[in-house]
Amino acid sequence: MPAPLDVDEALRQPSIRLWRRLMRLTQGKIREVEGALSPLGLTPTEFDLLAVVRAHPGATQQELAQHMLFTEGNMTYHAQRLLSRGLIRREVAGRTKRLSLTPEGSALMDQALPVVVDIHEAQFAELTTDQLQQLEGLLRLLR
Repeated sequence: MPAPLDVDEALRQPSIRLWRRLMRLTQGKIREVEGALSPLGLTPTEFDLLAVVRAHPGATQQELAQHMLFTEGNMTYHAQRLLSRGLIRREVAGRTKRLSLTPEGSALMDQALPVVVDIHEAQFAELTTDQLQQLEGLLRLLR
């Protein structure tokens, strides 16, 4: 049985340091996006779902769940919340449920999208185009 790692030594490991940095960055950006979307009455998850519905109007709940990496249960829960607020509509044909934005949902996305885009553009503003491409390639390797 290998000897247990010293906690201080483990926290200095490059993989652990990188993981912790990614988590801090992600958590900070999530809080920033939450704060920016809150006045619009949206959570980041609701924004993401509205954005995916906007990008794929008429897609089935199952197709949207795959785009969002949601379980069908999560998809149903979040779709129901947006349906009850009148931001999306569901068209049912047999067992197929297709979603699209309502005019209210589209108007809300017109407000929210520039806010979120500005946050993320500012986050990566100091990186060159080449650095952004390199970072994207490196992150793809982590799948």
